[in-house]
Parts: sequence; C-alpha cells; structure tokens
Amino acid sequence: MEENNEVTKNKISIGLIISNEDFKKNSIFPVEVIKEIEDCPFYLLIFISREDVIKISCFPTNTNNIKKVLIHLTEFSPELVKGISSVLKEMNLSKQILHTTGLCYEMENCFYETYLVGDNLEANDISVESITGKFMNIAKVIDVVVEDIPIFNK
Repeated sequence: MEENNEVTKNKISIGLIISNEDFKKNSIFPVEVIKEIEDCPFYLLIFISREDVIKISCFPTNTNNIKKVLIHLTEFSPELVKGISSVLKEMNLSKQILHTTGLCYEMENCFYETYLVGDNLEANDISVESITGKFMNIAKVIDVVVEDIPIFNK
C-alpha cells in the first residue's frame, strides 16, 4: 500500500475534462483561443505543477472518456521507452494518445504517463487489466495505474 501512496504523491500531472459549455463560459481562456478550438464537445485539461509554476495544457476532444496510464519505473532507458512504445502499438493505443510525458524524481523514482482516448478501449474490448498486465511484463516497470479522468462538475 505504501508504494501506491508513493505513486499518488509523485504523479506528474492531474487531468480534468470540461464540457464545451464550461469551456466557453470560463473567463480565464482568451477569446482568441476559444474561437480556435470551440467546436469540440469536450476539453482535456492537464495540470503539471513544479515548484512555483503550473503548466496547463488543453486538448480538444470528441469524448469525455479519457484514461490516464501512469507507469512507475526504476529508471528511464532507451530499451524501456521502446518497450512502452511496443505495448502501445501492439494494443492499437498509439493513435489514441492525447499527451505523454515522463519524469524522474531523484534519478531512481521515475514515472511515465500517457492520456488515452478511452472509447478505443471499449470498442476493441481492451480491459484495464490487460493494459496493466502488458506494461507489467516490461523489465524495470514497478507498478501501473490506469485511471478515468473526471469530468468537471460545478
């Protein structure tokens, strides 16, 4: 259980889905930005917090079914990244990726995360357990957590 608390503590980002209606009503987004991407029904917001800076990324999407795959690693290496890419391709998930990033804390506590469109999982009958199992078969993977991204509710 302690290891899962460590994974939660060291998340790279936090995701949130907002509807088109909430996106347009939010005064924090400049009008120019809203006009560029206002035709999508949903938006995935990803918040990355580091020391005294928060980076916010916005991904227009046609679905509110978004999953985040967080992979806890012992280290980053070219072989490990290749293994992760191979699993994503093998499971036909690579075309469904909205965002991917990785980070190491103290050079030994490393994380890779990717946000995926969840509709593809359901359409191809891909379970969370199968995703977890495939990634756990890669050397130097400690843990895999797949979570649904919540929808903003006022």
